[in-house]
Amino acid sequence: MKRFYLALCCTVLSWGILLAQDTETAADSNKIWTLSGSANFNFSNVQLSNWAGGGDNTLALGSVFDLSAVRETDKSKWTNTFNLAYGIARVGGDGNLFRKTDDQLILGSAYNYKLSPRWSLATGAELRTQVAPGYTFTTNADGNEVRDQVQSEFFAPAFLNLNLGLNYSIKHFSVTISPISNKLTFVLDDSLSDAGAFGVDPGDKIRSEIGATVNAATEFELFKNVSFKSGLLLFMNYETPDLIDVDWTTLLVFKVNKYITTSFGTRLIYDHDVRVTQDDGTQKLGIQYKQSLNVNVGLKF
Repeated sequence: MKRFYLALCCTVLSWGILLAQDTETAADSNKIWTLSGSANFNFSNVQLSNWAGGGDNTLALGSVFDLSAVRETDKSKWTNTFNLAYGIARVGGDGNLFRKTDDQLILGSAYNYKLSPRWSLATGAELRTQVAPGYTFTTNADGNEVRDQVQSEFFAPAFLNLNLGLNYSIKHFSVTISPISNKLTFVLDDSLSDAGAFGVDPGDKIRSEIGATVNAATEFELFKNVSFKSGLLLFMNYETPDLIDVDWTTLLVFKVNKYITTSFGTRLIYDHDVRVTQDDGTQKLGIQYKQSLNVNVGLKF
């Protein structure tokens, strides 16, 4: 815990120094805030009756919200982001329950003090967690689906990364290398904490790791009305430098018209502290992978 407070103080101190250096610029007419956002909703429904080919009724709902606030001056750039995605689906009749298909909440804030047109001193924080509980499911004596065990909760887990380093940016690509980085894992649910889930010691609710982080991102237009973006986050704990945690996301978006888009997204996670529950109930290290194909009706502002 002492290491956590040390890293937190270093990050806050460096942020304060950068803001102080930029006071004059922030006070003049060059102070500019750019606000943007989008809200997307998707829905699908399949109803079958006497269908010879077989299959199941399906009902799925999903939503994605993205907000950003950016202040850029001649000397600095301060980027704040908010991303919320949630989706549920039910396969089968009324006896089956809705299950989560997507659930993530990401809050980020990054401050860059420009040293040259491409290089800047960078500090930032990013919090990743989820909104709703995740469960395993079983079937009761009546043949209805019921919830079994809690696998995850709000802030169980949650991952907070605090970073200080250098950023290199060109038109469609940016990478931040942070030799001073603190990764905090929160498991605030008592039962998951007691089980030592998500890498915390049994009974503990916070785990602190000091290490180095590489955060790379790219975004560009492949073709007209077709855009692609990707983000790669690597973390190395200084106590175990041969083990690197990976979080890699991609998103391909096809714009149909002003209100309708089709998107295909992926996320790959490999965390050496997280055991994945297998079909037979055992747990072991493994690559977590998710992909989603959606037709969205949304608004941009």
